[in-house]
Amino acid sequence: MKTFADGRATHQSASGAPPSCGFEVIIDHNLMMAGPEGMFQTNKIGLSWRKIDLSGASRGDVFIVGGQRFMVEEMVADDGHILTAACRKDLC
Repeated sequence: MKTFADGRATHQSASGAPPSCGFEVIIDHNLMMAGPEGMFQTNKIGLSWRKIDLSGASRGDVFIVGGQRFMVEEMVADDGHILTAACRKDLC
């Protein structure tokens, strides 16, 4: 794999912390999530990034990628290296 990314992101914390800029993300439309009956497809958008670039995100945080805004609904994965947040498009 030559690159990790679908784009470069800016992360804006809902808490008002200074933004993190220019790190690579992978965008996964129709994110698959685990439920009581196994895996299911959602209408959420998954954003994944390296933990070394950004240590975490919280509900209400916003990622801006290529002019599109994505609001974090919940963190869904953390393997110690890559984090994934379930997001929705933010129309603001």
